[in-house]
Amino acid sequence: MGTKGEQFIVTYYGLDGACAAAAALVRYPEAKVVTTSARRIGETLQEISLTDAGEVHVCGVGVDCDWSAVEQACAAITNRGGAIYWHCGRGYLEKHRGQFAAFCTPVFIEAETNTGALAKHLHLTDDATGGFLSELALFDHNISRGKPQRKKTAGQADWSDLVSAAISQYFKYQDEDTYRAVVRKLAAQDLGVEDRRAVEVFRKTGFKYVLHGRSAAIRTLRERIKKCARIDRPLIIMGESGVGKEHVAHLLREASSRNAEHFIVVNCALYAGSANLANSDLFGHVKGAFTGAQKDRQGKLVAANKGMLYLDEIGELPLEVQAKLLRVFEDGWITPEGADRATIQVDVRIIAATNRELPEMVRAGTFRADLYHRLSTLRLCVPPLRERLEDIRTILEERLELLRNEGYPRTLTRNDYAILRDYDWPGNVRQLIKLIERAFYLDMPISEAMEEEKALGGLRAPAETPPSAEDILLPRSQGEVLPLEEVRRRYARRAWDLFGQNYTAAAKALGIQPNTLRYQYLKEKKQGRAR
Repeated sequence: MGTKGEQFIVTYYGLDGACAAAAALVRYPEAKVVTTSARRIGETLQEISLTDAGEVHVCGVGVDCDWSAVEQACAAITNRGGAIYWHCGRGYLEKHRGQFAAFCTPVFIEAETNTGALAKHLHLTDDATGGFLSELALFDHNISRGKPQRKKTAGQADWSDLVSAAISQYFKYQDEDTYRAVVRKLAAQDLGVEDRRAVEVFRKTGFKYVLHGRSAAIRTLRERIKKCARIDRPLIIMGESGVGKEHVAHLLREASSRNAEHFIVVNCALYAGSANLANSDLFGHVKGAFTGAQKDRQGKLVAANKGMLYLDEIGELPLEVQAKLLRVFEDGWITPEGADRATIQVDVRIIAATNRELPEMVRAGTFRADLYHRLSTLRLCVPPLRERLEDIRTILEERLELLRNEGYPRTLTRNDYAILRDYDWPGNVRQLIKLIERAFYLDMPISEAMEEEKALGGLRAPAETPPSAEDILLPRSQGEVLPLEEVRRRYARRAWDLFGQNYTAAAKALGIQPNTLRYQYLKEKKQGRAR
């Protein structure tokens, strides 16, 4: 074996891959760990060839790229005195042994796992750590699939889930460092407090929230999510309907310091035209605040304390409630509906989302400028599917696997993908998924399903006509009819807010006396005179 130069351990994402790399680290603790895939192996080896590489140990990685790229990189390494050892223990590279032998040393040893092969080659079979890693690797789903289920010890379950958690970090955020760090922890068998926290979070969320795609737009979004997750401030997610804004919100939560706390989802569209409902649901209410309020009730903001509150369709939030929300941003104090003062302070990170053009709403007076600026300091824009059509194949990989499991084992042809890319997808990823499911369930050609989809039209909402003053004031259904006293109170309070809470100016515009506004309409309590 070569001894000069740096040592590299090249592995893939998987439990067996992590354990195999950890076994190599036991023997070569100073080696650099590099992660790759069969698709990227040529590129990875080319990067290593530019260094002072002495030994390169490739742990079970296949070749799903141009073989010439792999050969050239390996030749560059060996010409400078380095050596490449390509390990495999499960037989799947055996058919290419001759090709590998032309540019490296294939170390193909019969074993249940790649880790077992490494342990044999590096004389670690009698080593405690080598034995632990060989046992753990057997739980890799590619190895255990179809075999009688083995029972994991608590320790094996923790390590297995920690590896999976690190793999999920790569698929969710393109974070390679976390996986490499876990490989080193495996070699040292060092499971810390933060690792246990990562396991806890993974067991709750798994691989559910993944942004599929390799386009520049989606890579940029992943990087931005990771950065914004670390900054504990309000944030707004912008994008068209169907792009996956709530998906992004969950990714923010998982990568943040609040990942083990509550994540409360609120659809503000349910509040349209009903400030009372929004006030009560978000801020809670006190007993007697309105008809039917028979006891105190804590709202969503209190429920989300220490965690996150996700306000979907924030543009639908009534103006009166927008003003109260600002107070939460400023100091965390909450005033329940019907209370005359703030009663509880919360620590909540608010994540908002919208498919509306909020700047236009600000100019139209239907969204508060101060709230918009507080939310948009941190801003994530989720790209529409038509701007990343190259991601369609990757997006569909998981869905096709799920459909196979449902009993629809169908594949898509090159022509099918060409048809899918030749459309602008106004409904974005959601529309793409539903079209594929319909085609599979009904055994339709993709071309036929697409023609049906196009026949429906773009499904984009027409430009909205700004509501008239009468539309805003008048109820649209029996359920929206309010007592005149309540209508008068709301109208007066809105006027008061518009005049900067100046009683004299607001009262003049309303044609009443300041004290009438203050004590009769706004229901302020008169202060008794000091004796």
